[in-house]
Amino acid sequence: MALKEYYVRDLVINDEYGIIDSNATIQDAAKKMKELGVPDLVVIKEEKQKVIGVIADFDIIQNVVAEGNDAKTEKVISTMYKISPVTLDTPVTEAFNRMRNLNVNVVPVVENEKLVGVCTIHDCWSYIPDQTFDEIGLIPVKNTKVAEFWFASICAIIGFTLGIILPLAGISGFFIGKYSDLMSLLGMGPIVEDPTLFFTLFDIRGSGIMVPFLNLNDPIWIAIDIFSILMLIFSIIGLFSIIYTSFSDTRNLQTGWIIRTVIPGLTVFFMAFEWILFGIAFAITTQPIIAIDAVGLTMSIISMVLFLLAINRDYLFRGIESPEAKTSEVSA
Repeated sequence: MALKEYYVRDLVINDEYGIIDSNATIQDAAKKMKELGVPDLVVIKEEKQKVIGVIADFDIIQNVVAEGNDAKTEKVISTMYKISPVTLDTPVTEAFNRMRNLNVNVVPVVENEKLVGVCTIHDCWSYIPDQTFDEIGLIPVKNTKVAEFWFASICAIIGFTLGIILPLAGISGFFIGKYSDLMSLLGMGPIVEDPTLFFTLFDIRGSGIMVPFLNLNDPIWIAIDIFSILMLIFSIIGLFSIIYTSFSDTRNLQTGWIIRTVIPGLTVFFMAFEWILFGIAFAITTQPIIAIDAVGLTMSIISMVLFLLAINRDYLFRGIESPEAKTSEVSA
């Protein structure tokens, strides 16, 4: 059973909090704090009455007094901390995380874009559930966030190894062909042996032979080289974004959808499109006799599947309902 979700409207909102204009001086802010007996003031743009942040006595001490700045001329806007206000319908957990991520104590509360008060991180604390029961997923586990972190991290590392490291090292490739069938493409003469050559990430290589794509003197191979560099860069970023976002989930830290989904998704896109580029290259060049490297194709498919599983890790694990929760549900 999912625990009850609390909202800012469930808190006791302090509606007698002081405000100050963003263009006021630090001295004015300090005087107003003393007059009202409060450690924080909500900062607004006077002409629009728009809430833009909060200034605290600690900000004044750290950014003005400690720096030796003149409190009579220093403006509030240069010293305050910027924090987006919450509404009465904002979940308490979101308001709490917003303050915790900035390491501040107060967040303004607005309704219809008008300030109605503030709530503090201490107000939110008692409304944060000890645990959130996750009902979405297939595999029951005790701690979904930890399971998702390890699963996503392992999938991303293995996927990166199979899809990037192996073709980069020449252990697997995209296409293969015999040297005798590729002489016209390589611009090389016959040799005694006829080794099998692999089209890897940046070159064509085989037994004692390595020909970079840049040496083929054709724009399509230059394009493949450039695309391979992009794939390498985005795959590294995608690997770390999956590990970072899954770890952030274990700490209840919010991360954007771009770093959670788009960047790792681009890794899968680049892996798939790399095969298409090779197909285009063979179609518009000398059309050598080549074949798909079965091992390389298998590794690429497994790699893409692993990255997709890591991206969609939220749908794989669900929480195990504790006996206490079941007992409370029956009692209710």
